Amino acid sequence: MSTTTRATVPDVRWLLRLDAGLETVLTVVCVILAYGLLGTDRWRVPSWLSTPVLLVVAIALLLAAALLWWLSDRPIPAAVRAVAVANGVTALAFLTWAIIGLGADVRLRVLLAVTAVLLGVLATTQFSWTIRPSGENTS
Repeated sequence: MSTTTRATVPDVRWLLRLDAGLETVLTVVCVILAYGLLGTDRWRVPSWLSTPVLLVVAIALLLAAALLWWLSDRPIPAAVRAVAVANGVTALAFLTWAIIGLGADVRLRVLLAVTAVLLGVLATTQFSWTIRPSGENTS
């Protein structure tokens, strides 16, 4: 028996639901940015990130949130690993965007950096659950 504390199935369910919650918050942020509800002068988005693009991203994020919630009831290690990798890749992309800028306002760049950190922590935690020895992922 290992003395190392590792995530159990209920823990990974919680992580997937937390991830779904984050995706839902990002959906709301996309809609707010798409319609300029915070003011276009204070939260400037790049010109290439138009309202239709932001709304498509919002719909995709909402679908991802629903999928993550569904997956949380049946956390299959391979699926959790895929979610972890997707979160890691997205975190790297957001961090790169935050550093380079690509026409984003400073506030948006900070939001991207914070989101990148949150996604990175989620990815690391989710992936660590998938690499445990066989038999430890079920309980």
